Amino acid sequence: MPSSQPSEQSTPTADRNSRPTILIVFATILIDFVGFSILIPVLPEYADRLGANAFEVALILAIYALTQLLFLPTWGWFSDRFGRRPVILFSLSGTILAFVLLAAADDLATIYLSRVLGGFFAASVGTAQAVITDVTPPSKRADGMGKIGAALGIAFVLGPAMGGLMADIGLKVPFYAVAGISALNLILAWFFLPETRPEGERSPQRGELWQSLVPTPIRMMMMVHDRRVGLYLYLWFHIYVAFAAVEGGFPLYLLRRYGATSLDVGIMFAWIGIFIAIAQGVLVGRLARYLSEGAMVVVGLAITGVGLLAITWSPSYAWLYVVGPAVAIGNGLAFPSFTSLYSQTCEARDAGELLGQGNSMGVAGRVVGALCAGLLMDHVSLGAPFVVAGALMFSAAAIFGGAHRLLIPHSDLGRRAVAKG
Repeated sequence: MPSSQPSEQSTPTADRNSRPTILIVFATILIDFVGFSILIPVLPEYADRLGANAFEVALILAIYALTQLLFLPTWGWFSDRFGRRPVILFSLSGTILAFVLLAAADDLATIYLSRVLGGFFAASVGTAQAVITDVTPPSKRADGMGKIGAALGIAFVLGPAMGGLMADIGLKVPFYAVAGISALNLILAWFFLPETRPEGERSPQRGELWQSLVPTPIRMMMMVHDRRVGLYLYLWFHIYVAFAAVEGGFPLYLLRRYGATSLDVGIMFAWIGIFIAIAQGVLVGRLARYLSEGAMVVVGLAITGVGLLAITWSPSYAWLYVVGPAVAIGNGLAFPSFTSLYSQTCEARDAGELLGQGNSMGVAGRVVGALCAGLLMDHVSLGAPFVVAGALMFSAAAIFGGAHRLLIPHSDLGRRAVAKG
């Protein structure tokens, strides 16, 4: 698949016109992530009360991620063929249905079914990244992706705290709240989200739809993509295997090692979310004046690795309030820059599909990482997933740094980035 660079042309008028769209995407993703993050402190305890072991709790995350893996590239194809707006609206409608079913769940089987539906309709993030690609030139892409990351950070402040507080009223209350938040998200997107797919681009053909149904890891092994895209897709997978230890294993780790409540877990994730928001909303833009995007990826992955290892070394619960921000800041530096660099390998007409494939590889990492974290907790120790995840982050930094001439053609990893705006 061709990997030519998107046009760098940009005018002040174009920039002004793109700002409302980016703001609307930010609001849409913020509400979507709040709906997701409300569940972080609640689902592990709820499943634990139903008698689930660590592996079965991890399966709640894995089954959601597996369904995303199978269908994210297909949603990307539809967004390239029919537009970003209808895909986002349809996915949000299905998300409401999934959360209503979750609110009605009284057993693990129904929880799993609700997460299958949630994963199937979870097309918002990949398509939103395509919207950012549509409306920003490459030189401002990291800042645009950083705003999506900032939405994630703010959501991780609001969502877990809300989930923990509402769980004190009743464990199912957050599920009903998520359904309501998703409905609000749909209303906002319906009235304010414009179509951004570039006009005049060749639409993907029907044969490419059937190709998109083949899971991305299999297609990568079949050498569908060039070496640069293939290595980026592998790194999406590698990094998210490690991220899954935090997303899936950390709440259960807090519950079982320290006897934390849902409210305790919610406050901890809210604290971490503050630093994700600061890193992605503020630090990325400031550091872009002094570090290249490639350097921020390497530094961010290394910092995240240190933070993950330190989770198991923390002598008390209070120390996790020091360790958590390290993981957050590392993640906040690495992810927007990594996504920006990857997006610059995409032609405009293929942006939705390629970004969907990247997110699918990340989702595949979540599946593998969540299940491995559950097995490690059940059969090795509660802290084992974080040791493995830390090692994976260090190796990802080494791979990216060693292959930077392939991943970032005509660049020096240590070269200072061009100052933004």
